[in-house]
Amino acid sequence: MLFAGIDWSNHALDYELRTAEGQVLASGQVQNSAAGLSELFVKLEAHAAPGDIGIAFEATNVAWVLALSDRGYLLYSVNPAMVVNFRKTLAIAGDKSDRIDRSLLARMLVVLHTQLKPLRPDAPEIVALRMACEDRVRLVEERTAKLNELHAILKAFYPAFEGLFGDLSSRIALEFLHEFPTQAQMRALTPRRLANWLRRHHYPNMNRLEAMQALLTAPLLQVGEHLQKAKQVHIQYLASSLLGLCTEIDQRERHINDMFDGLAEAEMYRSLPGAGKILAPALLACFGRDPERFESVESARALLGTAPVTRQSGRTCVVTFRRACWKFGRRTLQLLASTSCAACEWAQAFYLKQRASGRKHHQALRALAHKWVKIILAMRRTGRPYDQAVFLNSRTRFAVKAAAAVRP
Repeated sequence: MLFAGIDWSNHALDYELRTAEGQVLASGQVQNSAAGLSELFVKLEAHAAPGDIGIAFEATNVAWVLALSDRGYLLYSVNPAMVVNFRKTLAIAGDKSDRIDRSLLARMLVVLHTQLKPLRPDAPEIVALRMACEDRVRLVEERTAKLNELHAILKAFYPAFEGLFGDLSSRIALEFLHEFPTQAQMRALTPRRLANWLRRHHYPNMNRLEAMQALLTAPLLQVGEHLQKAKQVHIQYLASSLLGLCTEIDQRERHINDMFDGLAEAEMYRSLPGAGKILAPALLACFGRDPERFESVESARALLGTAPVTRQSGRTCVVTFRRACWKFGRRTLQLLASTSCAACEWAQAFYLKQRASGRKHHQALRALAHKWVKIILAMRRTGRPYDQAVFLNSRTRFAVKAAAAVRP
């Protein structure tokens, strides 16, 4: 077994890999990003397989720990107080730096790995579900970026297309752009040719045909033919790319639901108000199956990004947005907060109360997501699906106790 220490910050990971005899095999710094983690994997796995490498670090509520766990490394979360005391035994002067700390963690693991308890990775099927959900989000983000780019190009070089179809991301609109990528080609269509093309492509809203045909001759901003031709190839590229992305996203969603249907927790997460066929699997991917994954509700809220960061010194107290968190988790919980407002009365009332107190839209959603984290952890602890009556009863009991505590 080899032993590594990682001293981390929001921007970088400092690492050192050594043998039990004290020989340093690798050391350095990588970016705290997906590319940096890939580089770290290469550096460490040049000396041993992930299952033969133990890694010590401070704090578990960081997103890169999930990537290391999924890879198969043996992970040891070390209490910062232990690190401070261990440093005192090795460095009388008390010197501290990232380079010193990464070496200190590795040497500490050599001595104490038999007494420390490694973090347990989640079940393989949960890990696979989480990776599939994260991949789908990346595809959706890529589709959004290409749609925004296409919309900007059409606005400048193909204004006649605006209003032809209701949704630019629809398959029929993208197929039309791929076949007629310039404004001149669209304007050259006769009403009869347009109607025939729509029927061949099974356009469902033929009641709009007359309004669409009127756009073929309506006055509009003229665009030079040379400019249209210059953007023709790129418009076709974006249209075909978006068609491919839409197909791929549909396939990924079916794959995710097939995986989710085979898991015992599926019905519990489907019971959450507003959790549809995509959000329910993502929530299970966030919380996992291991009941000991989170030390407390607060640690779960910190990892999932619903809790703000509070810095207090003397009479000064500053509350700021939490940036160091698992971005996929924060996105998923905030989506749940948004969809639950339409499906749950108390959630909508809570959101409106937050807005009335002066919070902005996303701040109010994060506050609501903050409550959902505790509810989902309670569901997972009991193994029961969501029951609004249970939640409301619990909230009432808590309010009664709080009122009794402040009475003179």
